[in-house]
Amino acid sequence: MRKLLIALAVIVGMVVVAVAALPFVLTGDFIAQRIAAAVKERTGRDLDLRIASITLFPRLKAAVASAALSDVPGSGRPPMVEVGSAELEMPLWPLLHGTVELERLHVDGLRANLVVDAGGRANWDFRETGAVQGNQPVGPDGGKPQELPDLRLGDVRIGNVAAGYTDQRSGQSIALSDGSLVVAMPDLDTPAHIEGHAAVNGRALTLMAQVDSPRALAAGKPTAARGRLASDLFEVKLDAKPATDGRTGGPLSASVPDVTALAAWLGVPNAGTLPVRTVHLTGKAGLGGPQASLDDFNLALDDVKASGAVSADWSGKVPAVTLRASVDPIDLDRFLPAPAPAQGTPAQGPAPASADAGWSDEPIDVSPLRRLNLDAVVDSKGTRIRSIGIGPTRTSISLRDGVLAVDVPDLPAFGGHSSSGLKVDATKQPASYALTMTANGLQAEQLLATFGGTNVIRGTTALNIDVTSAGGSQKALVSALMGTAHILFRDGALRGINIAAILRDPVAAATGRLQAAARETDFAEFGGNFRLDHGVARTGDLRMLAPIFRVEGAGTVSLPDRRLDLRLEPTVTSSLKGQGGQFQQAGVTIPVLVTGSFGAPSIQPDYSGVALSAIKDPAKAAEAVRRLKEGASPADILGGFLGSGDSGNSGATDKPAGNLPLPIPGGQLPPALKDLFGR
Repeated sequence: MRKLLIALAVIVGMVVVAVAALPFVLTGDFIAQRIAAAVKERTGRDLDLRIASITLFPRLKAAVASAALSDVPGSGRPPMVEVGSAELEMPLWPLLHGTVELERLHVDGLRANLVVDAGGRANWDFRETGAVQGNQPVGPDGGKPQELPDLRLGDVRIGNVAAGYTDQRSGQSIALSDGSLVVAMPDLDTPAHIEGHAAVNGRALTLMAQVDSPRALAAGKPTAARGRLASDLFEVKLDAKPATDGRTGGPLSASVPDVTALAAWLGVPNAGTLPVRTVHLTGKAGLGGPQASLDDFNLALDDVKASGAVSADWSGKVPAVTLRASVDPIDLDRFLPAPAPAQGTPAQGPAPASADAGWSDEPIDVSPLRRLNLDAVVDSKGTRIRSIGIGPTRTSISLRDGVLAVDVPDLPAFGGHSSSGLKVDATKQPASYALTMTANGLQAEQLLATFGGTNVIRGTTALNIDVTSAGGSQKALVSALMGTAHILFRDGALRGINIAAILRDPVAAATGRLQAAARETDFAEFGGNFRLDHGVARTGDLRMLAPIFRVEGAGTVSLPDRRLDLRLEPTVTSSLKGQGGQFQQAGVTIPVLVTGSFGAPSIQPDYSGVALSAIKDPAKAAEAVRRLKEGASPADILGGFLGSGDSGNSGATDKPAGNLPLPIPGGQLPPALKDLFGR
């Protein structure tokens, strides 16, 4: 027994010595160094923590002289977070039993410098510098409400708060000053009260909130909660109570009577150009666990109204959002930048957009597609964009694990109907795209003016497109287009050339005597099949059906270069009578070249083909050489090859060269004929 008592005495003595030595071992500097090392390991940032004093027994008391957490390494910016001073007091014995009883916490001089750099990285994002990466998989319990320790808050005050936010991409800047926050929460099972005040960019901002049971709210269980966040430019209110479905829910409202003033207050660039002036939102909010919802919402952006329901679930690796909405008829022109003023006199029909501005090299950021899952169905009652009416339509959007699928089964637009599907796979590098589209009855003039920057064709359009691509910019996507397309225009006209007039009087066409009026070719059908290879569409079966002739063609349409290179070969199917005489079936067909840019295509006869016709008819070529040596007009010779004139008509006479009002420009033969005749 005596030995046992001696052993107990030794143990008690060691404990007493250890406890007595703790204040000397656990000094403020020692604790600050350990905390700084842990912060460095977790975030990659430096923490400069200076503890003025610390007492462990019988109560934990600590006084922090200053603290500063560094910004992104190498940024050269001041600390991201600074604390002027702080005092903490809490009993130690409840803490050893799992109860955090914070009797007193006073923080004075809290400052934060928040920056989003030009590359889009936020300085509070520790994923690239910390040892623990934010994108690591969530554990099996990640996202589930965690059991909170008992928490009791007494006198908690944070004063003299200042913060700055700067977005270097847009120039937006927000400054908060004179901030204060008071929290009263006796324990997790009694009501908690929060009151905050601050001046944001010179305007007062207030926060008032009350939660009846903080423990229930944290665990995703129903409880009552009320709150109001407001300034003189906006107001958000919530009045939630326990709901029958086991969640916390109630009316939510948000109102912004002057969006321009609010945006200017928050430092949004070009706030005066925003297309919306007022915003009003009402709905029934719900919160339970890692889910939140807004049911029966009504949103009004000026006179644009939408209604529906939206919910969010952040229990998975990325948040998941579900949306069902209906949008009243809307004019989108108000939300788009004004088109550039037209240069010169506009052509017939809608003024086309610039088609030669080039494709953009600006990177397309698809990373947001990997940060959210979305299931949305939006019913639109009608849309108007660039003076083009789009009828009621339903759009289904599915975004899961970085793969976006957009489906529009019926889109009434451009006078017809279309259906389309788009798939974007943002998990690949670069992202891949796939588009399918079928359409019928679209007005070609509007369609081409809107998407092609030209109005060279009028009529109705039928489309069948199946293409894929991959790339990180608009230019890269266009240059990587692969797939097929079938395009057919019906009952319209090709502007810029009158093929019938050329066939009727090729000499006048060659010599520039055709009237400029009615420079278009009517057709019943015009189209073909195209195969796209790295953005270049090739066709070998281009065809035009007109009342008195047929046209077959081939060539390429280079989307990356925005250029056309097509050759059309007309063939007469019936007599061509009228001004200029009758086309002789023995004459030579003149091909038509459609070349140049989308914005200013050139549609011209190809007179070099006449030389090939001469080679096919040696007798006529010999006759032409003889007449040329005798001084005949080049236009007369060209007319002989093309079959121009009406030799069978009574009263017809051969006109000498000097009587042609406009010979071949400059008195010169086309290059091919000049080489053939040696002149």
